[in-house]
Amino acid sequence: MPRERALRVAGAAGRSWARLGGPRVAAAREHLRIAFPAWTERERGVVLERSFANLARCFVELCTLGGLSQQQLRELADVDGLEHFRAVRRADPDAGVICLTAHFGSWELLIAVMAAHGIPIAVIQRPRDNPLLDTLVAELRGANGAEMLPRGNAARAALRGLRDGKVVAMTLDQNASRREGVFVPFFGRPACTRDGPARVALRTGAPVFPVFIERIGETERHRVTVHPALELAPAGSDEKAAVRENTARMTAVIEATIRRAPDQWIWTHRRWKTRPRMEEV
Repeated sequence: MPRERALRVAGAAGRSWARLGGPRVAAAREHLRIAFPAWTERERGVVLERSFANLARCFVELCTLGGLSQQQLRELADVDGLEHFRAVRRADPDAGVICLTAHFGSWELLIAVMAAHGIPIAVIQRPRDNPLLDTLVAELRGANGAEMLPRGNAARAALRGLRDGKVVAMTLDQNASRREGVFVPFFGRPACTRDGPARVALRTGAPVFPVFIERIGETERHRVTVHPALELAPAGSDEKAAVRENTARMTAVIEATIRRAPDQWIWTHRRWKTRPRMEEV
């Protein structure tokens, strides 16, 4: 069916999924209670339905990425703040940049839109259990010029991308294991968060620009915002403390973005799954 119609159908299906209590709905509802304890159940229910509608639209947008031209991609989204990237490139054409983002809005479309605007972007991608699905998603993501970097060697891949002058996109809104993360506040509760982006930023000195895409209402239009570079704590004599502090600062930016438009985040994700031991709180 035509893309615009498919997006309308997907939105309606997502809402119905939420209302009928399909898989992951109960988990999303509980996560909303954790994040917004002062809200009424009705207020959380409104966000829940809109969140599932957004997820369904995101699926359609991912599946149709390969059929969109560079011009069509540029026309799908208003972009604010690209001058921050371009200022870094003017100062040093070979400089690498870290793009901090989240599973917010139509995050798959974000990468394609940036590539369509001539941003040399590389994406840290988590391998999936199903190799066929992994290959398919990689092909869809790379159809518009983005480079895929495996998360299995995330630090090494990110360093290589930065050395090559890429804008390396990293999401930082998912649960991490104790082995690969640190506990920082997220909606007032300790959340184990990957410390790789903070370590890479400290090691390379690459600026970290928060970048998010937000759906405009319930339409197929979007707004991409590139924020100014984050002010990060220097490594100093205690690199471990600096990594934790910078991970907390990065997470705080993501939380602020979600609070502004909570219906655009993936509340199905078990963000607080890894729980801290007493000494880690």
